[in-house]
Parts: sequence; C-alpha cells; structure tokens
Amino acid sequence: MQSASPPRSPGPVVDLEAHVPQEWWRQVFNELYLKTDGDVVENHANTILDIDLVLRALPLQPTDPILDLCCGQGRHSLELAARGLRNVSGVDQSSCLISMAQARALALNAPVTFAQGDAQHVSYPDASFRAVLMLGNSFGYFHDADGDLMVLREVWRLLQPGGRFAIDVSDGTWVRRNFEPRSWEWIDDQSFVCRERSLSSDGTRIVCRELVTDVQKGVVVDQFYAMRLYTRRGLIQILKRMGFIEIQDLGQVPTHSERNQDLGLMSQRMFITGVRPA
Repeated sequence: MQSASPPRSPGPVVDLEAHVPQEWWRQVFNELYLKTDGDVVENHANTILDIDLVLRALPLQPTDPILDLCCGQGRHSLELAARGLRNVSGVDQSSCLISMAQARALALNAPVTFAQGDAQHVSYPDASFRAVLMLGNSFGYFHDADGDLMVLREVWRLLQPGGRFAIDVSDGTWVRRNFEPRSWEWIDDQSFVCRERSLSSDGTRIVCRELVTDVQKGVVVDQFYAMRLYTRRGLIQILKRMGFIEIQDLGQVPTHSERNQDLGLMSQRMFITGVRPA
C-alpha cells in the first residue's frame, strides 16, 4: 500500500494574497487548527475569561435563548452551560469542530444544541435569540466586506427586540502596527509551524501563510488565509449604521498561552456589545 503523497507547497511566495482561497475557512478549521492554535483556543483559562466578560456585559437569565455563532469546538457554549445557562445553541460551518462540540456536550451532559451551518444563513427563525455571541476572533473572514455585513444582518435578524449582541475581534489598529512578518513555534514535541504575514494590497486585510512541519514526516500542510482588520471606531460605526443602540466598547480581551510564542491575531482583541432596539 502506497503512503499518501506529501501536500504540495508553492515554495517561496512573493505575494501571499494571491494564494488565499476565496473560502479559505472551509479548509482551515479542523483537528490541526486545534493543535496550531490550541495554546489559545483549547486553553480553558481563556474561555473562562471570555465568558466572564460576556456575563458582566449582558444581563442574561438562565432560560434566555443564546446563540454562539461560529462556535467552533463549543468551548464558549459549554462554559455558558456550566454557568447555569440552559438554552444555548452553537452553530459553525466546520463539520469537524461541530462533531467535537457535540461529543463534548454529550460527555458533559450539557444542555447545548450544536449544528453545522452558514453564518450568513442560519437556519433559525427571526427573533429566535435573546443574545447572539461571536467570540474568539470569528469575524472578518470574507473576501468582500459585504460578506461580513451579511453576517451582521443575520445577527440582527436572529435577535429578539431588545436582544443583545457581543463580539470580540482583532484590534485592527494594533495588528497593522505590530504584526510579525515571519515567526515560528513548536506546537508539540514532534511538529512546528512557520508563519508569514503581510497586509493585503488595499491594506484592509492581514494575509497569513501557515506551514506546519512534522520532524519525521515533513510538511503536513501549507495553507493561506486572510482576515479583514476592523478598528474600534470602524466597527462601532458599522453597528450604529445597522441600527444597534447602547453600543459599548468594553476594552481589551485578555489572552493567555502556555507556549506564549506566537499569539498572532489573538494577541489584541477588542470586545464590543450592542442592542437591537425594542
């Protein structure tokens, strides 16, 4: 039986942006993502701090219907359930991460419903939720800014009158000034990841290349992705134009890592909330 051929790599690349797939997020969020970014997204201390912020900012009741949009492996949903919230739903496009979230909910006997779905077209009726959360830097993925706006319009549709929205996302101003063009870190005893970063040609997105190598097997994956950079003022203005009121900028989201080598786009996140008017 022949062994699988190693993944193709384009070698040295001058223009990172030219290699980013239109819908890169459909390939990136899998088991390997939980290794390369696991120091942050599988760090329970970060999840606790994120939910502490949410519960301080949003006056939630135990039976309030809550949507964790782009929930990934379900860490925030499960922490909400552990805090006594009994009507939590999670939606994410990654079948891999949703399967993991469902397995964890079953193991914990947690009252959370997880489903695979598209953030632009969520399969719930209008006004289904008292709160919608987008946590863990899950916004700004679309090639066109209108794609991001479609997600926010979907959030608006899903919120009940008087319902609240909470989002944390990379601080675009900080990222532009401080991103590392090249970095590398060990992710375990056997593998390491090298990263390249640049700004897109129009300066609106941070473009990343991630090359994961196993010391025995060689290159495991060579992937490209990009995220739109929003400033605090810019994101608040977008929410205002959409009709949100009582918008609050609650400052910086703390991020911890046991490796503490390359926090990347999770380094500096801003936390903003808004209300759909009654």
